[in-house]
Amino acid sequence: MFTVKFGSSDFDQHQHELAASVTNHHYGKKIIIKDEVGTGYFKVLKLPNQLKAAISNFVVNQDFRGEKVNVKDNYYLLHFNQVTTKSKFSVLLNNKETAFDNSVFSSIYLTDSKESYGLKGTTGACFNQLTILIPKTWLKENLGEIFSEELLQQYFDLREERLFLDGFDTTYRSLVDKVMNTEDNVYYLAVTQSIITVITERFFCRMENKLKRGSDRPGLLEKVVRH
Repeated sequence: MFTVKFGSSDFDQHQHELAASVTNHHYGKKIIIKDEVGTGYFKVLKLPNQLKAAISNFVVNQDFRGEKVNVKDNYYLLHFNQVTTKSKFSVLLNNKETAFDNSVFSSIYLTDSKESYGLKGTTGACFNQLTILIPKTWLKENLGEIFSEELLQQYFDLREERLFLDGFDTTYRSLVDKVMNTEDNVYYLAVTQSIITVITERFFCRMENKLKRGSDRPGLLEKVVRH
């Protein structure tokens, strides 16, 4: 089994465990994964508006466990996961393990940088992921009435049930695919940044609507998160 446990500040120290090669660009870096670990790559995009995005597209070639431990960084991570799992696959969130064995795990959810979070599974899992790193100050400065501390607290109070609150529709799929297929070229950053900003705003609008419906109609939120 391949295991990595890291905080955001020491991730570069673990690249040698993952990478066959690392290519630095003006927009970030592209990491080709070692054959014994997986087949494919992930990219890091540093956007002009202070958002960052990590794009993953690979198949793992051995059992794996990756976990981010609690850190003090002030940001949120917005996860868009499309994973074709094999016999075993789990999401680890604050010491709670939720299994999605033998399935296509398709989910959208937000985590805080201060939460422990990770994924584990078996050989052959296919990952197609977009993770957006959002500074907490960016939310306050850019989302206006969409953002509130009360809304976020209500969302995080869902605990692991947040994994089921939102899901991929055709709009999300189209937008995420555009980011996943971005060119390795600094000149595409402005377009990519605009798409990622739209995706982020859409997530928080949908979060607000779903949570409001749940609070206005008793029992509805439980139905939403379960289905």
